Amino acid sequence: MRKINIFTIFYAFLSLTNASFAIAAYPLEQNINQRYVYEIYYKKMSIGKMTQLYHKKGEEIMVDSHAALSFLYYSFGGSQQSDIYWNEQQQLFLTRSFSRNSVGVGSSNMRASFDNNGYKTDVVSEGIQSEYSNEKAPIVDFNAINLQIREGLKKGVIDFEFYMQTSDDISHYFFQVKGKEIIKTKFGNIEAYRVEQVRKSDRSFIAWFAPDWDHQMVKFHYKRKIIDIRGELIEHES
Repeated sequence: MRKINIFTIFYAFLSLTNASFAIAAYPLEQNINQRYVYEIYYKKMSIGKMTQLYHKKGEEIMVDSHAALSFLYYSFGGSQQSDIYWNEQQQLFLTRSFSRNSVGVGSSNMRASFDNNGYKTDVVSEGIQSEYSNEKAPIVDFNAINLQIREGLKKGVIDFEFYMQTSDDISHYFFQVKGKEIIKTKFGNIEAYRVEQVRKSDRSFIAWFAPDWDHQMVKFHYKRKIIDIRGELIEHES
């Protein structure tokens, strides 16, 4: 059975990769600035939850993402901790490092460190070390991508382009703001930006970011072949 990278599904950043994730402790829980919990669905069936914790101090941000899911007879989930900072010169959120640990359908672990400008990475995956570089733009992780979309929406950006580090490659993704919509949520009807992945004909990803909640993602829908995953914000603390 193919292993599932739930974080890649969650952000649709964005293709299924050969990594599954396990449940981990919440090391930032005592100093949380923001906490968001999502119910995750396969089609109409709830399969678990994903939590994001943000600990901010000045221009430094630690992001801790966790998923605990089960489907049929399988339990899987994951954790990724990212050390991110705001680069004033580039006006970007850049990743310093991240670590990923997993147990589930398969077990795996990965860690990555980034140079000061984000153009080079050093990755250790399953004990194998690799180096990557990209001359076109900084390389980041998915937690930095989420922060950058939120920041861009505040400034009126409508087109986004990212290079994201995976366990064995650098993936290139594009997103576009399609306008604002009133959507139904557990908290009532709210106004949200509709952001879609573009330039990928084999999949569909739509996410809604709410200005009233610091432009955090409140809903998403990812569909590719037999995969049909939705998520909705059910708890939040700031």
